[in-house]
Amino acid sequence: MTRLLQIIEAHVKRIFRYLALIAIPIVFALGLQGHNKPVHAADPETLEVKGRDIQVIDGDTILIAGKVADIAGIDAPELGQQCLRNGDVWDCGMSSAMQLRKYFAMAPFDVRCWPGNQERAGKNDNFPVVECGIGDRDVAAAMIRDGEALPIEGYSHRYDGLSREASNAKIGIHGGNMVPPADWRAGERLEEETGKCLFIADGNGNYLSSMDPRYAEIVQTANTTLCSDEEARAMALNYSTPAP
Repeated sequence: MTRLLQIIEAHVKRIFRYLALIAIPIVFALGLQGHNKPVHAADPETLEVKGRDIQVIDGDTILIAGKVADIAGIDAPELGQQCLRNGDVWDCGMSSAMQLRKYFAMAPFDVRCWPGNQERAGKNDNFPVVECGIGDRDVAAAMIRDGEALPIEGYSHRYDGLSREASNAKIGIHGGNMVPPADWRAGERLEEETGKCLFIADGNGNYLSSMDPRYAEIVQTANTTLCSDEEARAMALNYSTPAP
């Protein structure tokens, strides 16, 4: 009887050792899976604000909680940029900016923004980039899907796919002729364009976009007109943030 109990005990120990060996890789795999999930909710750099408190500077740049940042993964037409659709010129840059403003102003949930991938965003000046969500909605993806912005090459395969779908359906900026925003910033224009640049410098090291409610007041005395947010940054200008 004692011998039988010893045999049973030995078998039980072997079974437990076997189960332990199986459990270790399973626990490790689950741990990796957990780390691969988004951690934005616990990210101390995540900003969470009411959508109406976000100020849109242009179609891919915002002022949130006193910080100016680009929406990561997209490049929208510049303020003042015009596109051609069905033979008619339209202000595609203003359209993109207004669409972005609408997303935030009508947000049914708080807007959450967190640091984007700086390297993939392709910013030579290391300007801050953020990814923003409204509930489960990715703002950058919405801008691309609605034909209001182009994806930054290599930032997201999903963005690339959404842009192809918008292009096939000829939505927004895909419905006619447009100079890519990067080329427009470099000075290229459609022959039909009659617009003007809509950023201004105030002479005190600051700049404003025409989306800013202070623009109408300051534009009368502004000494420099700029064609893009990027141009202002290259001149070492800072966005004129509202007084607290």
